[in-house]
Amino acid sequence: MVQTSLRDDLIELWRHRELLLILVQRDLKGRYKNSVLGFGWSLLNPLMQVLTITFVIKFMMVGKQTPNYHAYVFCAMLPWLFFNTAIMDASPSLLFYYNLIRRTYFPRELVPLAAITANLIHFLLATAVFVAYMTLLPLFWWACTGQLDWPLQPTILLLPIPILGLTLLTVGMGLFISIWTLHFEDMRFITDSLLKIIYWLMPVFYFPEIIRERLPGWQGDVLYAIYMLNPLASLLTAFRKLALKPALMPGSSHLTRAMGPEEWGYLALALITSVLIAVAGHRYFAARKWSLAERE
Repeated sequence: MVQTSLRDDLIELWRHRELLLILVQRDLKGRYKNSVLGFGWSLLNPLMQVLTITFVIKFMMVGKQTPNYHAYVFCAMLPWLFFNTAIMDASPSLLFYYNLIRRTYFPRELVPLAAITANLIHFLLATAVFVAYMTLLPLFWWACTGQLDWPLQPTILLLPIPILGLTLLTVGMGLFISIWTLHFEDMRFITDSLLKIIYWLMPVFYFPEIIRERLPGWQGDVLYAIYMLNPLASLLTAFRKLALKPALMPGSSHLTRAMGPEEWGYLALALITSVLIAVAGHRYFAARKWSLAERE
């Protein structure tokens, strides 16, 4: 089979967009089949994690002086859960649809893309709920105490930028891992273990500026730069900075940085890296997709 160009593959995917929609609907309906809460589990799980982490760090460790600390954790938790769950769902997706792949012609990319798209829909809905929650909660406290502390800021309208980058990064990684898992099923367990490690390295329940706080001078600047070169770390950080105003770092007297030129630079680099990973994932997948039915 002659390898096609990215443009040709995108046209082919567009022609089969109805199949993608069917696969996404099947995933959304099947995920919470016979469940009482349904989509509510997509919000309840991260909310329970955030409340637990916030309680431990805010009341038992060093987060007491950070107002609305749970909001900053929840804000970074949402994009992380999208990335984590989408990768885990894309990993075995080709195995799940293997009988269909062997018997029917359609662009094989649709299978992992459907898993990622279904999780993207959950992520966007959860983000909308988060915005509504952070809009109504300050009004509730204002009615009770007379004090209005509004954590959201106008740059929240720019959230589609990091969301686009995160989606491209997830698509690229999902295409790679789905192929690897098809030929090496232990990859599912390896991916799960790696994601659990990466979780603690990402700025979900802490602020990346703490690196400079703990290691002042050029060493802190260098380590911070290396950390932010990770596109996932930059995208999570940008998502939180665009949504919420700077916060007082736990255990520090300094505020986090707003989205300045340096932060926009890291975000731009993360977007470029995400595009390159998405293209590389597509080329890798395209070079091997027509041999999938020959899997032993």
